[in-house]
Amino acid sequence: MLKQYLLAGAAVLAVSSAAWAQETDLNLETISVVGLRPEPVDDVTSSVSVLTADDLTIRRSPNVADQLRAVPGVGISRSGGVGALSQVRLRGAEANHTLVLLDGIEVSDPVNGETDFGLLTGIGATRIEVLRGEASSIYGSDAIGGVVSLSTEAAEGVQVFGEVGTQDTARASATFSGQTGALRFGAGLSGFTTGGVDVAGLGGEADGSDAFSGIARAALDLNADWTLSGLTIARRSKAALDSDTDYDGLLDNTDQETEADQYLIGASLAGVTGQVDHVFRASFNEVARENTKDGAKTDESTGERLKASWSPSITFGNHELIGLVDYEKEDYDRTDVAYGGQSDASESFESLGLAAEYRVALGAFDLSASGRFDDNDGRFDDAATWRVGAGYGFDAVNGRAKASVGTGVKNPTFTELFGFFTGSFIGNPELKPEQSTSWEIGWDQKVGPAVLSATYFQADLEDEIYTAFDVNYNSTALNRAGKSKRSGVELSGRWDATSALSFAGQATFLQSEGNDGGDEIRVPDSTASLSVDWRSDADGIRVGAALDFVGEQDDFDFGSYPSRRLTLDAYTLFSASLEFPLTERMVLTLRGENLFDETATDVYGYETPGAAAFIGLKLR
Repeated sequence: MLKQYLLAGAAVLAVSSAAWAQETDLNLETISVVGLRPEPVDDVTSSVSVLTADDLTIRRSPNVADQLRAVPGVGISRSGGVGALSQVRLRGAEANHTLVLLDGIEVSDPVNGETDFGLLTGIGATRIEVLRGEASSIYGSDAIGGVVSLSTEAAEGVQVFGEVGTQDTARASATFSGQTGALRFGAGLSGFTTGGVDVAGLGGEADGSDAFSGIARAALDLNADWTLSGLTIARRSKAALDSDTDYDGLLDNTDQETEADQYLIGASLAGVTGQVDHVFRASFNEVARENTKDGAKTDESTGERLKASWSPSITFGNHELIGLVDYEKEDYDRTDVAYGGQSDASESFESLGLAAEYRVALGAFDLSASGRFDDNDGRFDDAATWRVGAGYGFDAVNGRAKASVGTGVKNPTFTELFGFFTGSFIGNPELKPEQSTSWEIGWDQKVGPAVLSATYFQADLEDEIYTAFDVNYNSTALNRAGKSKRSGVELSGRWDATSALSFAGQATFLQSEGNDGGDEIRVPDSTASLSVDWRSDADGIRVGAALDFVGEQDDFDFGSYPSRRLTLDAYTLFSASLEFPLTERMVLTLRGENLFDETATDVYGYETPGAAAFIGLKLR
């Protein structure tokens, strides 16, 4: 009952997220994901990309993962249709090496330390920031590959949108935000449903999904120096799936579903005492999953994360020093019916993080340095991580060089430590955290109305956690003895050809090597995207189109014995969107996905949707 009272109270109070306490976070000129405080984009020393509301309108996809195809260094692995398990890999790192923030709150599942982007379908993101490269010196565990920060803050006033399309797909959303005196407030509801496709590809029943979200936020200026803000989010999603019931390595048509409920509450208090700027934050995240087969529950799990932090900052001249005290507690409970309770478990983690960040801007030269120590309460090794970055602008050529080097860490998950099925997957409480070291060097160039960027990066991962099998098909988690290596080149650009016409694109060339010298699986050797956005100021018509290319990638065919490595074909997705005003406030929308009707396979054996078309109405 405590959880329900907290959620109800938070919904009424709507003491919202830190983004409301710092309105500049949502300006393109300021980036919030790069450190303990927002930073001007011209001072950033790491690789970061921003997708604004205009950028997101081009594809209009209900799934965040599809929007991320526009960002260099991003790989997507989807096991089925929209709403199915969707993993995001940054620079070839593992999916659980990507830290995901939703309105400033970490949303990964505490059970497996990973964010399933399929569960974020229909969330209604209005801005996305992506930080690539080591970020553990700021965020702690889970940020080896980088950070994806999603904002759902809507424009002031009432916004309503509805859409229907092929594969029995429909979605709708409604948001409202406003201000009265010292109080700013907002709320939103969104829903998504699709009939989906037969994931097994055997011509059986389609595997659909549903998602529903509710958000409330507000911020209150207590006086000229202090602001109280907060956020509450409730989400429910359900996805049908197929599994390998006869253990031949191939999917079978099954009547299985996964239902997930997520609750998030966040609050912040930001203000100034003397020369010191303070930000106090607290958040609670719960993810509850229930799996069913043939209508009967097989197992359920609940992961909870409680976080509290204090971050003081002081500025003297061009120098800024920021500190952080960060407490985190994760709880994990699992019960099963199918195995007679043999996999039941209840465990907890606690950690205390201490971090500091230093920034200085001296004319054309920018320097940033951060370090963090995490006390993991004896569960596994404590961790010390760091990062140093620098940038220098060359006015003569209108370019800027930047470079950084740092370390990252990923703690073992509950499942890896304590197992899942007794006698099948056995946990390993002696696991060590994964550790990574990476560096990058890049150049940003402005040429009239165009901005071009090029970055080379390299990363080495030690103590990688993997699943090892014995001759009886039992398995456990172990640390690899060698290193996994990743390197690549990221290119991106944007050209505002006129006030009405703009182009954007990216290309990534990636080499990933496991400790055995072979390519890592499910890591494309190249990705690229190109988008165009045109709008008519005279009548409000808007047209967008995007090409998203995914190169060849390796995977395993577990349907043969022994399993064989194979190469998945490259594919190109073509999407397009149109906005046509019907009245001053009502807009007709049209969009298409995968208009080339390509077979887009990211995971071997999983069927994916073909071409799709949608029509909708937007009230602005």
